[in-house]
This record gives sequence, structure tokens and C-alpha cells, in this order.
Amino acid sequence: MPLYRRATDGQNPIGPHGFHIHEFGSCEVGDPENPFQGAGGHWNPTNQPHGNHAGDLPVLFSNKGYAKMCFFTDAFTPDDVIGKAVIIHENPDDYRTKPAGNSGKRLACGINTNVNPFYVT
Repeated sequence: MPLYRRATDGQNPIGPHGFHIHEFGSCEVGDPENPFQGAGGHWNPTNQPHGNHAGDLPVLFSNKGYAKMCFFTDAFTPDDVIGKAVIIHENPDDYRTKPAGNSGKRLACGINTNVNPFYVT
């Protein structure tokens, strides 16, 4: 992850990073200048206004290129998000601007999977 940069001269800060569950399970890069568009928008199964999407997660703070996240939510269960993409954005989410909270370029993408060998669907 890029190092934190404060907002200066009208430029957005880099970090803390927007962190969202997206609609689709695609992490295909596509256009490197605008990557991971196949993941769609923020996952919003109950059609809530931005900031209340089930996929709107807390921002990520990084330290020397690493970030860890732990949070509690009643907006979804782990089973609800299996197969959906999780995206880390360059800028923090303002939780107001539509559609993506002005969170900037998509930096990283992963697909939520279940790694429990005893899990049965």
C-alpha cells in the first residue's frame, strides 16, 4: 500500500484507505489506470444511501505498507459475501459522495472465499 500523504493544494490525501465489499467477484485488472471495474460498485443489497451500504466498511489505516482490519457488523454474515470482491481504494471514503464516497483509484482487489475445510453449503 502506498505511504500516507496528507491532503495538500486541493489534492486528496492518500490514506487512510477506502475499504469496501463490491457487487461482483471479479478482480480482473482491465485498464491499469482504472483497475478492477469488473467488481462493480459497492455491494448494497438493501438499496441504502451511500454510507449505509452493507459493503461500506471502515477505512483502513496502513503502517509501513501493511494494514489489518477487525470490525463487527450486523449488516451481513460471512456467507453473504462469499464470492464478492473486496477493494482497497487510494483515498478515504467520505461516506457521502455518490456512488463511491470519493475514495479514488482502486488499488487492490481480492475475492472473499471460505477456507474452512469443514464448511458445507
